Amino acid sequence: MKNYQKKSTFLILFGLLLSIHSIHAQTIKEIEIYNWFDNTVGKENLDLNNGVLYTNPYRTTNDDNLFLNDRFEKGNVSYNGQMYYDTSLKYDIYRDILILNPQGASELIGVSLSTEKVDSFTISNRNFIKIRKEKYTFPGFSTGYYETSLFNENFIFYIKHSKNIQKKIKEDGIYYSSKSNNDFYLDYEKKLYYINGKSDLIKLFPEKKKQINEFYFMNRGLAKSDLNQFMKNLMKYTSSLLSNQTKEN
Repeated sequence: MKNYQKKSTFLILFGLLLSIHSIHAQTIKEIEIYNWFDNTVGKENLDLNNGVLYTNPYRTTNDDNLFLNDRFEKGNVSYNGQMYYDTSLKYDIYRDILILNPQGASELIGVSLSTEKVDSFTISNRNFIKIRKEKYTFPGFSTGYYETSLFNENFIFYIKHSKNIQKKIKEDGIYYSSKSNNDFYLDYEKKLYYINGKSDLIKLFPEKKKQINEFYFMNRGLAKSDLNQFMKNLMKYTSSLLSNQTKEN
């Protein structure tokens, strides 16, 4: 609470010295102010660091892991109502846990951030938000972190990253291998749809069947090599088709 009060005071005083020239300048200044406060107060004292020590009980091979990326990367996180910029983050996909590497600590140390307090985060140029299952009346939809691509307010694409693991016994011990098993959802006009493949999208937009089929044919290589990126491109393309249709009408 003291840190919060200090932060508010610093921001008010410091804000009086700023000249606001544009929305972009405001964003840059906001990041600079927060970073200035974090460095002034000391990141080791911030609420962000008050979590449980992260442990990974699953031993994997060098070419396999349970994370979005195996190393900590700089990102931003909205935690307990506060924004934190340029923090070292890692996302455990299997257990749906966001991990923080505290300022100045070894990369071997991670803090599990409370899911209840995390609202959103950005890592590897991907935006994630926490969605509660109560938001949608959709069977099987669960609370968790979802990668989001907002094309417009009526067309939002979600990827629920997940991994299945399998135990493997080797001469030097037990290992686990993992395989991605992501789910894709589309929030179209405030209603959620599960997009498991081409047929689901054509069912939703039957008038765009020809264009959707052509997109699949022209991008089948990407669909095999990077399904997540393929689906993002497909949703962007579909959103564009719908926007053009609206303009024509």
